[in-house]
Amino acid sequence: MVNKMNIKLIFFTIFLICFSFNASADQNFPQILKRQHVACGTDAEYSTLAYTKDNQFSGFDVDICRALASAFLGNAESFKIIPVTPSSIGQALNSGKIDIMLGNTSLSSSQELQQNVIPVDTLYFPRQIFASRTNKEAKSMKDFAGSRICVIHNSIDADILNDYNQKYALGFKILETPDLASAKANFYLNRCDLITSNEIFIKDITSELKSKSPAKVLPEEIAYLPVKAYSSARDPELNTALRWILNALKLAQSAEINSQTIQAFNSTKSKSLQNLLGINPKAWQSLGLYPDWAKDYISVYGNYQQILERNLGPSLDVNIDLQANDLIGRGGFLSYQPFL
Repeated sequence: MVNKMNIKLIFFTIFLICFSFNASADQNFPQILKRQHVACGTDAEYSTLAYTKDNQFSGFDVDICRALASAFLGNAESFKIIPVTPSSIGQALNSGKIDIMLGNTSLSSSQELQQNVIPVDTLYFPRQIFASRTNKEAKSMKDFAGSRICVIHNSIDADILNDYNQKYALGFKILETPDLASAKANFYLNRCDLITSNEIFIKDITSELKSKSPAKVLPEEIAYLPVKAYSSARDPELNTALRWILNALKLAQSAEINSQTIQAFNSTKSKSLQNLLGINPKAWQSLGLYPDWAKDYISVYGNYQQILERNLGPSLDVNIDLQANDLIGRGGFLSYQPFL
């Protein structure tokens, strides 16, 4: 027969189990809360995506990381930018070293499976283009037939280049390098006449070479490549939160909510926009995020279009095709959905 003391002990144990479960359910993102910062991966080979100027962090990856820090921790400055190479993305994500990989990355389906990562969202669509170290005046890529060309091994860039080379019978002598750093080094040392990758990388290195040994960007474009953010496949809850945060910035763009107009939406009747701006706090709270984060962030840093223009726009050496990087329905490729 079970005595009263044992019954109390059983109920107390059940209470502790339930309490522990509920407490852990409230801690949706323990690694972020423990660190008290969001850790964003970027590729250090790019000098324009995350950099410091006048002791201030700037760049596209930095502004996206600020949005995540606002949502998770209520403070746009509670973030760290961590250099991660494309080959170690999976290790960095699955070990908890970073929460999201930005960094101008396009992985193939096999690379996603090998590294055990999943896409969060498409960040933008840069063009795949060429840069040249030769002085020849060319009217088309046929004038570069037979040239030595650097490209990163086992990359989408390399697959597209090989198809392009065969289709137009250009006879390129293709030098596949292990990574961006080696591709850049070979191009700098004139081991290849041309280099191809997405336009952010190409314009980044031609900008670096301006004062040394000039290189020029060629007008030919052979593809638009989706650059994606990635998270660990082991953490679907985090992936969901990250996806809705990035969607929020594009949703704001679709509704023309920006740093100048945001106050006018305080009385919006749209349920989706009420959720977005935290007027109805439950939508963000259900994801374990700060309900006012989007309103606070957009008031200072703007919506997705403003982030793109400020960091990758026409006023900079590294600029992408902003028409292609507008929203679907406005002539662009980027998509969003209502927050319901």
